[in-house]
Order: sequence, then C-alpha cells, then structure tokens
Amino acid sequence: MHEWARRVTSDWPPFEVEERGGWRFGFAEGITKRANSALVLDPGADVAEVTAYYTRRGVRPCVQVWPGEEEVDRRLDEHGYAVVEPSLVLARDLGERPEAPGTSSVSASPGAGWSAPEAARILGPVNAAYGVAAEGRGRGAAVLDGESVAVCAMFTAPGARGRGVASGLLADLLRWGYDGGARRAYLCVVADNAPALRLYERAGFTRVSRYHNRVLEHTPRTHGGGGS
Repeated sequence: MHEWARRVTSDWPPFEVEERGGWRFGFAEGITKRANSALVLDPGADVAEVTAYYTRRGVRPCVQVWPGEEEVDRRLDEHGYAVVEPSLVLARDLGERPEAPGTSSVSASPGAGWSAPEAARILGPVNAAYGVAAEGRGRGAAVLDGESVAVCAMFTAPGARGRGVASGLLADLLRWGYDGGARRAYLCVVADNAPALRLYERAGFTRVSRYHNRVLEHTPRTHGGGGS
C-alpha cells in the first residue's frame, strides 16, 4: 500500500476494514468516498472483487489510486470505473509553534457549534480536535498521530469567505497539533479547488503526493434470492 494512502486512511478511518483478494476494503456506511473505498495491496488484484464487495454493502464501488498504481488504474478504466475528484496531498513542517489568532474554539469534542456530525462519527476513534470559528462562520478538524497532524473537514460559510476565517482556523488547528507534539502537518484537497490551494500554500503547505478516485459509473443491480 502506498505510504500516503496508509497514513490518510489511518487518520480518516472507515468503520470497518477487510483485507482480501489483494484489496483493503474500507466501509463507513457511505460517509465520504475516502472512508468507503478500496486500497490496492496487490497490483494484480481482480477489479471484480471491488465491484462485488461494495455492491453488496449498498454503496457505489470506489478505489483510491495512488502513484505507482498505473496498471491497476488502467484495469479499473476497462471495467467502467471513472476518474472522480483528483486530489493532492499537501504537507509542511512545524519547526516552530505556529502563530495563531486564537479566535477559534478548539476542543476534543464536536460541541454544539460543530456542523458536520457525520465527520465527527468518522473521527470518533482517533485523537481529534474540532475547531469552530467565531460565530460559527467556519469549522475544521485536526487529527494528531505522534509527530504528525492531519487537517481535515475544513469548511467556511459562503458569506464569510475571503475574510481570513479559514486562515485563522487553520492556524489555530496547527497550533493545537504543535502543542500536542506534532512537528509535521498535512492535508488532502481536491486538485481543482483553487481557493483552498491558495489558502494552504500561503500557510506554507507544498504538494507531496496525489491520488484520484475511480468510481464505477453504472453499479450492477443486486437481486434477491442469493446468487454468485
């Protein structure tokens, strides 16, 4: 499994994990593609295993494809899996305690101002902090794992964009991570999200990896009474 794939799935974990047939299947009741996708363990793994697993679970079959998995990517394409949401992994060092405005409420539990309960379900098993900007104008989370902190679930209310809400929230989350022992930070962002990329690059993040999802365009129908 790709190094970054392993780290990302550890910090944004599925509810259930099953490894078989050369795949690592993650399932989280359909909450985000990232937690409901297969990761490649064996480059020769049969794509039909992915289709069967997720069809049985009632979610659209999805595979994360990382650099070095081009042969798998080709076979997924042949099986009708389309590219969805090419994404980038951005990272930066935390050599010094980040300057932060302290305008966000950052706590170990989601709290009343947290506006993404499904994300909180995903983050329940990990060491996470939930940040809410003043007046609920934005929210984000951070996951601490040793010397690494992952920033995720960032959102800014449409009327508050371009006013420094997201940059302040990001800085507050990075400071939380640093105070918890993190010396490196990373995040994932959809590649065509230009405003988010500008925000993160201004905050010192640079591109270190990439991935895309392959999602089955036409999910086979399941029929009652058993079957293969």
